[in-house]
Amino acid sequence: MSEEDECPVRAYMDDENIQWLHGKPDYSKVNLKYLKEKTKRHKAGSLEKLVENLVKTWEMESSHKAREEDWKSVENEVFTISTNGGCPMNLKDNITLGNYNILLADCPLYNAKDESNESSHKLFRSTFLDGFAWELLELFSGPPVVTFSWRHWGTWTGDHRGVQATGEVINMYGSCVVRVNENLKIQSIEVYYDPNPMMAKLTNFKMFE
Repeated sequence: MSEEDECPVRAYMDDENIQWLHGKPDYSKVNLKYLKEKTKRHKAGSLEKLVENLVKTWEMESSHKAREEDWKSVENEVFTISTNGGCPMNLKDNITLGNYNILLADCPLYNAKDESNESSHKLFRSTFLDGFAWELLELFSGPPVVTFSWRHWGTWTGDHRGVQATGEVINMYGSCVVRVNENLKIQSIEVYYDPNPMMAKLTNFKMFE
């Protein structure tokens, strides 16, 4: 494996006292998808690779850690996350709701109020059977206010709420503004993207008819 194709590093996974929501996660499948299908080759040790791994670490904690004290990627007392300029959620909100319900809260084709953290992850794991990969595309500014564009993608291989899978690759694109402290702990994440094209495909909703 070349230097540019190094496997993602998700930190803070090895403490035996961590309380996991669904058991310790295995990222081997989605790591393979990322390495085979990513469009960017960020060099090991670069700021781009550091930021990409930091976001992947946050995603791991957001998806799988049940207790605030086990989160190490964020500054726990001040951390917030918001989507498309909406109401900021704190760390307790993030754990209770889960990242899918926060990021899709205002999407008309997804009813976040009917989903729990666990059910939302189960829904999308059963839709993208080989994982839902993420890559940083372009870094625009470094710490303490980190701004970048990103791509999130999966191959639709599992039926979604009764809608038959098509086997196509579904891409989402967006940008983030992430504020970090002097120790590179995340203080806030602002996510900007349009989830409607993806959800329209998964729900067989005809957007333009």
